[in-house]
Amino acid sequence: MKMNNKNSISRGEKMSKTFILVDAEISKIKEVSKELEKTDLEVYPLFGDHDFIVITEFGDSKTTADNLLEKIHPINGVVKTKTLVGSEIA
Repeated sequence: MKMNNKNSISRGEKMSKTFILVDAEISKIKEVSKELEKTDLEVYPLFGDHDFIVITEFGDSKTTADNLLEKIHPINGVVKTKTLVGSEIA
């Protein structure tokens, strides 16, 4: 498998991304968006079941926990997150 961008994946390389789905209070979407943009995380707004997706390098579970507990959860208006860790398919 090979993808043609800077985040490319090819056989033999480990996929090391964490995808954090973020739900926000409807009345605070703009404020949450502004606060997420202030972090050093890769953030995209979404349409559908979730409001934002935050993509980070996985590294280890402590890094992911720190991102959630120190950068995302404290934002006023964030009501729920769901974390997905990418893995290599053999």
